[in-house]
Amino acid sequence: MFGFVKPLLKYRLALMLIIAAVLAKVYQREVVDIFKSAAGRYLDIAGKQEDAESVAVEFTDTDKDTRGSILTPEELATYNGENGRPIYLALLGVVFDVSRGLKHYGPGCSYNYFVGRDASVSFVTGEFENYDPVTADDVLTLKSSDLLELAKWQQFYEKDYEYKGKLVGRFYDKNGQKTSYHHKYLALLDQAKTAKAEIDELRNKYPGCNIEWSEAMGTRVWCTPTSGDGKPRSWSGYPRKLYNRDNKNFHCACVPEAELSDPMFKSYDNCDSRAVECFYRV
Repeated sequence: MFGFVKPLLKYRLALMLIIAAVLAKVYQREVVDIFKSAAGRYLDIAGKQEDAESVAVEFTDTDKDTRGSILTPEELATYNGENGRPIYLALLGVVFDVSRGLKHYGPGCSYNYFVGRDASVSFVTGEFENYDPVTADDVLTLKSSDLLELAKWQQFYEKDYEYKGKLVGRFYDKNGQKTSYHHKYLALLDQAKTAKAEIDELRNKYPGCNIEWSEAMGTRVWCTPTSGDGKPRSWSGYPRKLYNRDNKNFHCACVPEAELSDPMFKSYDNCDSRAVECFYRV
């Protein structure tokens, strides 16, 4: 049946290397074409020989999309674990098989809400009651910190579950290519990462304050030579508001006296500029 290989035996080493490459999926379609060509030459020769044995050869095309499938929302919805079906979910347009997490994603379980759909927003809002396909994956409305949290969730699924493909919708088109919406998301995510890196750098330079709350006094913030990360330093500093880039949120930072005039630091209301502790109520 495989008589066409005989003429190639003198090239045994090359043949073995090619077969190994096929098994390793290195050459894919190119190797298939080589074997098709070899088979064709053999059949031509065999047809001219007397008593030639008929040869039936079947080839499998290995040039398949190794990146996974492209699913529509309707197709994704069928992967709900019912009647033995696998359990899929999508996050930021990427589809994962979470079947092995049945105790989390099965019917009646805590994360079943995410099954068969892309509900990316709920990963950070914790809203599991009402699913609205129009807004469920509209992540551009989220805060920078939420985008960073979503990126962590995506890393978790990439590590712990099997990637299955892409979902046609906001993030990928019908050909599996990134949409303009997807590129906007990636740009915002990069901005969020940059902002966080800047904040982390400031937090390392200006340690956080000690904080406590009591009903009688409200919130107390104060600085010591070990406040913040607990590592001792040669100065205590003074409590100041250090705002994030959005100028809406801040944290208490201990600032050395020589840098108190920097405009990025704001004093607490009703607190002396040289006070080592301040009180306020939210």
